Amino acid sequence: MKILYLLFFCFFSIGSDAVVMRHDIPPENYVVEKTPEYLIDMPHEGHGVLINSQWILTVAHTIFYDYVGKSLMVGSKNYEIESVHIHPDYSEPDKSLLKGDLAPLMRFFKSRSDIALIKLTSPVSGIEPINIYTGKSEEGKKITVYGKGATGNGVTGEYPDTKSLRVMSHFQNVIESAEGNWLAFKFDEPANALSLEGMHGSGDSGGASVIFEDSIPFLVGLSSWQLGHGDISTFKGGLYGTIAYQVRVSSYCDWILGVLDS
Repeated sequence: MKILYLLFFCFFSIGSDAVVMRHDIPPENYVVEKTPEYLIDMPHEGHGVLINSQWILTVAHTIFYDYVGKSLMVGSKNYEIESVHIHPDYSEPDKSLLKGDLAPLMRFFKSRSDIALIKLTSPVSGIEPINIYTGKSEEGKKITVYGKGATGNGVTGEYPDTKSLRVMSHFQNVIESAEGNWLAFKFDEPANALSLEGMHGSGDSGGASVIFEDSIPFLVGLSSWQLGHGDISTFKGGLYGTIAYQVRVSSYCDWILGVLDS
């Protein structure tokens, strides 16, 4: 089991609904009535996104070991994994980063490329893959983010024990920063928040961040990590004011196309 999995379990993980929500909005408002079929559950936790009839995009830290030969449920059918392609600039943190001051670990997270592609042995039929957003003007756009990981709210933070409930939910936020390989947004308090303002939590990794243009969904980001301060032992994820980081998919278009073409 990867070190980073344990780290996310301890940090970023009461109720029966996923994602971290506003405390003043009924949790059922965040539940997804019909899950988009391009959203894929990874073998143990986290998510992937169908971007091509035979390819799934996810964050690299959801790959805990060699997944070749395992199956993924896409729609109502199981498909076998043929190969896994992790970005060459991805690495796992040294154990020394998993204690004490969080600043070095945060710098490490920001420096790596947390993205991977999974190829299926056969094309998916009957399901429309989501289009990738290829522009560079993500800043200021409202996003809808999906996940079925740990839940909680902005006052209490998230609760790791709820991660096993795996209820597909969604939240909205506004991209405040689109720089380099990352998109960032803040979990605002109700006075400045969207009606479904929220934050991704433990188990939401790889969840799709989507914008809609003329009712067509475009994939802009993948849930990855939360910015933490202070000592690692006292950090609580999912509180109001927390900044979340998502993989900026547009920055990896060339790499994605290169892997697909190969």
